[in-house]
Amino acid sequence: MPAKKKYKDFESALARLEEITELMESEEAALEQSIDLYTEGLEIAKFCNTKLTEAEKKIKLIAEKAGVTVEEDFETEQPESEA
Repeated sequence: MPAKKKYKDFESALARLEEITELMESEEAALEQSIDLYTEGLEIAKFCNTKLTEAEKKIKLIAEKAGVTVEEDFETEQPESEA
């Protein structure tokens, strides 16, 4: 199993996650390689989730310091259904 790679930032981790997705979707990876890629992808997803949570906390803190008391949940855009 490959050594765990530490990512410096969210963007480089996300880029690697996209590479992993492409490799797995191409169906060219052998079973063992696919398992390793899947495991790495899970680790990267956890890293990215942590970074996003930290960013959300910072944004809330900045808003509080600016005197903004309204707190709204982040909403993700959902694609419109095609007919």
